[in-house]
Amino acid sequence: MKTLVRVQEHTRSSKSGYITKTIQILTKKFKDSDTLEPIGVIKFQKTVGEEGWYGMSYLIDTDDATYIQKMSRLVNFIKKNSSYSSQPEDILKVIGAVEYKIFQHEFVPISKNGQIMYDVIVYPGSLHSRIIAPDDKTAEKILKRKKLKDAFIKINCKVVLT
Repeated sequence: MKTLVRVQEHTRSSKSGYITKTIQILTKKFKDSDTLEPIGVIKFQKTVGEEGWYGMSYLIDTDDATYIQKMSRLVNFIKKNSSYSSQPEDILKVIGAVEYKIFQHEFVPISKNGQIMYDVIVYPGSLHSRIIAPDDKTAEKILKRKKLKDAFIKINCKVVLT
């Protein structure tokens, strides 16, 4: 199983003494699209100063019934392949997590860190999408596979994920 995720850690407030870790589950918005969107969250909490995470829960916030079904299948898979005491790292291994981060309002795989982000421009000069590739030649090959009429690429920036 391969699951696209974004992992975040939040400290609620200094008074509460809790830290929350969320594993945001991502999916492609459309079948042939590179655009991702969240379908749900796996959430853990931990008391500040203590070692283990606890209180694993699942949240779904969508208006798309197919996303509810996808999240339900994932939850059942996790239930069959983990235990009550499983830690976030265990769950990430179980689901075959491919980690993404937010960069310039896009979900970008951490494996693309240091590569170049290109804007895909289509007639009459509109931004269609973005491509991330190590060099111009690779980006041109990816653009060619998209089969967009009168499209070209323009360097946007270098991907620097923090």
